[in-house]
Amino acid sequence: MERRLYREVDLQLNFMPSDPLTIGVEFELALLDGRSLEPAHLSEKVVAEANSPQIKPELYEHMIEVTSAIGADAHQTEAQLRDELARLNPICKTHGLRLTGTGLPPTIRIRDIRRTHNGRYDRLYEERRALATRFSTLGMHIHLGMVHSEQCIRYHSFLMHFLPHLIALSASTPFEEGVDSGLATIRPCATESLPVAGMPYHFRDWQEYVNLCRAMYRAGSIESLKDLWWDLRPCPRLGTLEVRICDQPATLAEGIAIVAFVHSLAHWFQLHQSWLDEMPRPNTWRLRENKWRAMRYGLQARIVVNNRGETEPICDDIRLWLDRIAPISEKLGYGGYMDELERIMQWGNSTERQLRIWNETENLESIARFNCDEFDAQLPSWNKTAMHTSRIGA
Repeated sequence: MERRLYREVDLQLNFMPSDPLTIGVEFELALLDGRSLEPAHLSEKVVAEANSPQIKPELYEHMIEVTSAIGADAHQTEAQLRDELARLNPICKTHGLRLTGTGLPPTIRIRDIRRTHNGRYDRLYEERRALATRFSTLGMHIHLGMVHSEQCIRYHSFLMHFLPHLIALSASTPFEEGVDSGLATIRPCATESLPVAGMPYHFRDWQEYVNLCRAMYRAGSIESLKDLWWDLRPCPRLGTLEVRICDQPATLAEGIAIVAFVHSLAHWFQLHQSWLDEMPRPNTWRLRENKWRAMRYGLQARIVVNNRGETEPICDDIRLWLDRIAPISEKLGYGGYMDELERIMQWGNSTERQLRIWNETENLESIARFNCDEFDAQLPSWNKTAMHTSRIGA
């Protein structure tokens, strides 16, 4: 009986090796009516017309997922995503739609969204009830190819150090239900509300991860590993470690710059494995505190840098790591992407840009249209003299 109980989950836990440090990226995007900027429930039609294995429907009918194929580096990933977005643009234009990234378009209300019906999504909706609608937020997921399961756990432990940095760089969700949340991103609040989502756990080795998954499966907490919505999770079936913490960046340029940052960090760690053993592991309070500070203050956060409670600006720590990984990023040809990260820190992430429009207009449609225009351009539109003046840094 015990053996039969675990057979299904154990098959999912069978780690399928991938080429080391290859990349796959998922963009979650929203379809908006071009005039009203309200959610357009046309994902099924748009996906059918796109006729691409890289474009799929999502949890709600106004959401679509655009993915890259497996790539060797961020340059290949950018080219693949650019091609898929180019495939979508004329379809959206034909139907009078606008495409947007950002973690949650400010004009979207829970009462206006419709869920996609399939067996798994219906089950998740039934389990989560009122919380389910908060999972209409949009995120970017980054897959890193892993050779074997123990390597995956080592990288998992390493990248847990950088979850606040990725939150701050990608933050694009200051509004919920049309209200300024007061946070750089409200999106992580949804996953933090569930025990199988949000902050991931530390694992000493692969077996400890397996034991936890088997216990959750036996308890009925999950039916498959897809039900684990951690900020960072192993994906045995794909042979990857998946970074899930990022808000959907507002533009392709910002998204790929963050991908290149993660990829450079991974290559640096490949050469400096001892760093993980020499660095004191962050305690649970520090991990949660830094996640909260990044959610609340974004790039203006001061993060806790050691278990004694000392702090420093998060941008200082990002720049420290950019210097540390510079030989790697230069070798990979990522200089332009690293420059983009510096511009984000200097001139503001998407949340700061949206709040600038809000401070000027107090009009959500103006913000939504600005976001759509940015996404069309695939580049952020900065007012360099007006950044860092919002309540985020207060």
